[in-house]
Order: sequence, then C-alpha cells, then structure tokens
Amino acid sequence: MFPCERCGACCQSVGQSEMYRDLDRGDGTCRHYDDVTRLCRIYDYRPLRCNVDGFYEAFLADKIPYEEYVEKNREACRALRKELGKQNEPSVG
Repeated sequence: MFPCERCGACCQSVGQSEMYRDLDRGDGTCRHYDDVTRLCRIYDYRPLRCNVDGFYEAFLADKIPYEEYVEKNREACRALRKELGKQNEPSVG
C-alpha cells in the first residue's frame, strides 16, 4: 500500500495536471479536498486516478515494478510538498 502522509499536497495541486484539472475548484485545489481535515471528502469513492495503488493495478502493473512506481510517486509528492511549503508539516492521523 502506498505510504501516503496525508499532507494534501497532491489534492492542492490538481490544477497543475491535465489529468486532474477537471477536479479543480478554481484555485488549483481539488473540489473534494477538505481544507480543515486535509483529507478527501469522497475518499471511499474517489476516482481511480486518485487511488495510487488502484491506478497501478489497473494500468501499470505489467509495465513497471511496484517499488519503482511507489518511488516515482514519493518523488512527486516531495516535490509538491516543497513547492507548497509543506516539507515539515506533520501528517494527520
């Protein structure tokens, strides 16, 4: 299972990606993101593209090793956190 730190950086950056742009509430943040809890309000029903493990199984399992995929996602997460100034924010939960 992908080691998500629940920082919300990916949810606050949907406006940067064509793949997620339709989820943008107008400020670059996902319309399903809760600013207070920093969690997804539709987590159990989120789109497959928002489910790191589900997306891997559906589209990439036969193309890239899981460990490599997770590392690429972690790198992207670190870059987004740095860009948003969340590098040292504690995770929720």
